[in-house]
Amino acid sequence: MTKREKLLLEDIFLQPWFLSQQEAFAVKRIVPPEHRHKMRFYFDDYGCLKCEKRNVQYGSNALCKSCMQRVKLRLFFAIKRRWTKASPANLPRTFKRMADAQRLLKDLVALLPKKGDPSRAGG
Repeated sequence: MTKREKLLLEDIFLQPWFLSQQEAFAVKRIVPPEHRHKMRFYFDDYGCLKCEKRNVQYGSNALCKSCMQRVKLRLFFAIKRRWTKASPANLPRTFKRMADAQRLLKDLVALLPKKGDPSRAGG
């Protein structure tokens, strides 16, 4: 993905609510710039829509970078939970990769020291 494409996806994240890359490009072409930028204008005038902080880096959709990342992660797991229940055999590639990584690393997690257990401290 090119830098321009990544910026595009960040620009329209959640506009109009979590579309595929192809759909995001289609929306970008038909939505007028003043509509796409209205949330940035809100952020510039009032700060983050969620935490209301003003002197923070812009993320997207009138959210600061921190709040945007939190919302994006929550959306990811909310979708994953429902998709997995509805159709475990047809998981999207992203979810399959995460499940494969968890399966492959499962035995290593057991070797990690437990929190607060000084006898298992590494070093």
